[in-house]
Amino acid sequence: MPESLAALQTWLLDGIVTGSAGREAVEQRIVGDEKLGAEGRLAVYAGGYRARLIEALRDEYPALRLLVGDTVFDLFAAGYIAARPPRHFSLYDLGAGFADHLESTRPKDGGAALMALPAAVARLERARAEVQRAEGVERRRERTLLADAAMLPGLKLRLPDSVRLLRLDFDLVALIEASECGGKAVVPEPRPIRVAVARSRYRMRLHVVEPWQLAWLEALGPDGAEVHAAAAAAARKCGRASGALLADLVLWIPAASAAGLVLRA
Repeated sequence: MPESLAALQTWLLDGIVTGSAGREAVEQRIVGDEKLGAEGRLAVYAGGYRARLIEALRDEYPALRLLVGDTVFDLFAAGYIAARPPRHFSLYDLGAGFADHLESTRPKDGGAALMALPAAVARLERARAEVQRAEGVERRRERTLLADAAMLPGLKLRLPDSVRLLRLDFDLVALIEASECGGKAVVPEPRPIRVAVARSRYRMRLHVVEPWQLAWLEALGPDGAEVHAAAAAAARKCGRASGALLADLVLWIPAASAAGLVLRA
């Protein structure tokens, strides 16, 4: 019985994506000639497809490409595509696991801090891509929260969908800025840093936050929490007095609201 069109399409897609089609299977399904054989014809599509995927990763991770250079970046990207072939039609989903792949495949001995850098950069850039795509606060009509209103008992706040919180081992801010303005690569300084990526008024920004600020934002979470309860949880986590943390929040909540970091739940 002849092979069905659906089965043939599935085989062709798998052969292009994974490059695992055997020679005999290729010659049974693809007709070659004296100019280009069956395997060569398949290789044209496979090579073009993988080149387009690498190009998409270059666009999503400009800071990492600036840091390591085109040749090394393309090796990273090719290894990722081979290990985790895309299974979704959207190129947006392509880079979702790139940071995890770089982390799992990095050498574990010698220069450990430096070897962890590519994955850290990729993780931050993926967070930026997610924030750019997420539903933001731009269409909401509520005004910036004022301190007196924000501290009312029972008021619940939450993280908008367009916020990502990260703990990083490198200060990547200067590198991100260099990639945005066409500057030269900046080797990040190894030091713990806490970052909130948020979008407000259609502009995405990196906010370097204090430990207590990150702890409070994490306590709110996407589902929301009462302001005072979240402050108490953050104070316990940071080893601070609740009253002192609440005093800091009075000053910071309006700025956090204006930056798109928090919303009324």
